[in-house]
Amino acid sequence: MATKLRTFKDGAAFRLRDIVSAFRAQNSSGKPNQYEVHIFPPRGATTMGGISNREVSLRAESLIMPGRSLETQIASAGAITGPQREYVTQPLFADEISMIIQSTSGLDDRKFFEQWQQLSYDVINFDAGYYNDYIGTLDIYLLNQKNEKTFGLKVEECYPKSIAGLNLAAGPTTEIRKTTVAWTFRKFSPLDAESQQTGGELVEPSQDTVKRNSLNLTPAQLASNFNAIPKGPVDD
Repeated sequence: MATKLRTFKDGAAFRLRDIVSAFRAQNSSGKPNQYEVHIFPPRGATTMGGISNREVSLRAESLIMPGRSLETQIASAGAITGPQREYVTQPLFADEISMIIQSTSGLDDRKFFEQWQQLSYDVINFDAGYYNDYIGTLDIYLLNQKNEKTFGLKVEECYPKSIAGLNLAAGPTTEIRKTTVAWTFRKFSPLDAESQQTGGELVEPSQDTVKRNSLNLTPAQLASNFNAIPKGPVDD
């Protein structure tokens, strides 16, 4: 017995030719080796440890692009009947960035990061320095097959938090020394103008002539607005 097809609002399904066309299009899929990273130390210092920030940037063999998440809270008990809503309280940019650098024979790149770290404390008495004196930025770009920039992030208020130990071993002569650096940062933002946040407006569901700025509402205010929405027919 044949199964009866159900009726849906959108009854069209993807066709095989559409899927094949989408994945065969030029630059439809990005590759992890198509990227650029630009390291900018604080104080406008472009050279530290005998090597420039441009040279260190070119030696970045791999890195992990940072992720993001949202911190949320459940609506207070009794505020809303039925399934509870989970409100956003703040954005989180908590992940560290791990970066592997192909080291020079004299470990100039390691000296670069060590001198950057020394901007955060006094090398004599080890007193902590001022935050703005040791934070820099990272620009991370993704490229297409033509080496054109297609996506970019500016990682703000970052610095090399840790420099991993260097593994030395008797191995093949083709292997090279590599330095792993873990970056901490405060936030990141898109570099292309189309993706930059401008603070959009939301339309009230119950009265589309009233608008509110989404950046000015707290979770408690959102809950209040949702509770004010009529739950059924309203008499004139």
